[in-house]
Parts: sequence; C-alpha cells; structure tokens
Amino acid sequence: MAWADKQQLDKTWKEPGDDPALTILTISGPDGHLPDHAAAALEARFTDGRLFEVAVHYRFPGRSPDFVRARFVTLKKELSLRHGGFRPGGTRRNVDDGLVIKSEAHRITPAEDRGLVLAYTEVRDEKRGDAAAEFSLLYHNGSVAKRKPTPAGGGLTTPDEP
Repeated sequence: MAWADKQQLDKTWKEPGDDPALTILTISGPDGHLPDHAAAALEARFTDGRLFEVAVHYRFPGRSPDFVRARFVTLKKELSLRHGGFRPGGTRRNVDDGLVIKSEAHRITPAEDRGLVLAYTEVRDEKRGDAAAEFSLLYHNGSVAKRKPTPAGGGLTTPDEP
C-alpha cells in the first residue's frame, strides 16, 4: 500500500457480500498503466486477511490484437525459461451475432496447491470491424485459500454465562 500511495495510484477495495472472508484490492494507474510497467492493474485477493492470489492485468487500448498477442507470447516464453514449460489449460471460442470471443489459458504448477496461469482473451466485432485483446498473469496459492478462517476473536472462547 505504501508503494501505491507514494505513486499516487488508484486503489479499490471490494468485499463481496456473499463471501465475507474475501477481500479484493485492485491497484491501477490513473493513466491506465502502472508506473514503469506495461501492466494496467494489479489485483490481490485475500481470504480472512491472508493473501492467496495475485493477478497482473495487461491492457493496451488502441493496440491491435496482434500486438497484444505478441506481448503475451513474449511473456509466456520469459516465464517458461524461469519456471518451466506451460501446459495448455484450455481454449474457448464463442461466436454470437458477429461478436467473436477467443480465450486461452496456460498453466505451470511448480508445487502442490500453487499455480501460475497466463490467460489471453481476444474480442472481435465482425460487424464493426473492431477488435481488442488483453491478458493476465495470475499466481494462486491454494494452500492459503483452503485454510479455514479464524473465528472472530482469534478463536478465543468466552465462559458460559451464569
């Protein structure tokens, strides 16, 4: 938070009503990018106050899907050199009234309950000839997410009332 404050970045806290243990912090730059980085936003997810997931979102407004795809492939290669090869995690293609949405995900599982996912999404409007793409890098620590939340009061019990 100190970094975000020092850089005068936008911070959004979200606490979904249907999951009271979950807190989502999104940090983004007022100009659409984080300082000194190609990423547009950083998202951190906490369960019961413990960080279990971090996502870095890359968006390039005004750039072609080919440009964004090239950046995606470059990041995938760099991460593969550091962490080992990605396995395909799934692809999807949906066409609805001239709107074509393609997405793909790739995964590395360096340790049990821990994973690195790189996901790419492209949207093309065939009727208007418009297209956009973005991708995200996500680190998930499932061992933290699986922990049972600490009860209110830190698990302390109170004596029965007389």
